[in-house]
Amino acid sequence: MFVTVCLIDLFAIYFEKQMVIYFVKPLLMVSLFWFYKANATILNKWFVLGLFFSFLGDVLLLGKGELYFILGLASFLIAHLFYITMVVKMLVKTTVKEVISVSIPYVFIFILLLNLLYEHLGEMKIPVIIYALVISILGTVSLLLFIQKKTDAYLLLVVGVFIFIVSDSVLAINMFYQKEAYFSLVIILTYVLAQFLICKFVLKLNSEK
Repeated sequence: MFVTVCLIDLFAIYFEKQMVIYFVKPLLMVSLFWFYKANATILNKWFVLGLFFSFLGDVLLLGKGELYFILGLASFLIAHLFYITMVVKMLVKTTVKEVISVSIPYVFIFILLLNLLYEHLGEMKIPVIIYALVISILGTVSLLLFIQKKTDAYLLLVVGVFIFIVSDSVLAINMFYQKEAYFSLVIILTYVLAQFLICKFVLKLNSEK
């Protein structure tokens, strides 16, 4: 069902069928949750909360105007905070030096993207910067967890979060810097892939336990 919903959404975006998008978009995270619940013996509350606020973000971003964008951004920010909480709870004791060294690639992406977009953000500077910082932290703790555990399950998380960063970066470029017709397809494709990989990570840990 999740794959079907994703494909319908992609075709609706490509053929600019707005009414179909309005109907299908909210089903993305609903169908992913259904997949997760059907395969999990124990539900991870932090992941479920992340999915719920991602669902809210999807719905709010269907609205037009700056207010809906800010509310959608806030919903995804909260979702990332729940994902961060989920990951941090799995970390073992670490040092500041390790955190700084692991954060380097995400700091580089953050600076590069901010340098590209800063002059075009207008009143959205602070919300976008805060959001970018939060998802950079998610990337950092995910990579740190993989370095500590070094298994395929944790690699799924790292890749999923990185693809999430790619999705959000393309979204920001499309909104504030340069619009391209194919960006909408790239955004949704990377978004659903990222969420699916994070879901698979949680399920893999569940099965291992």
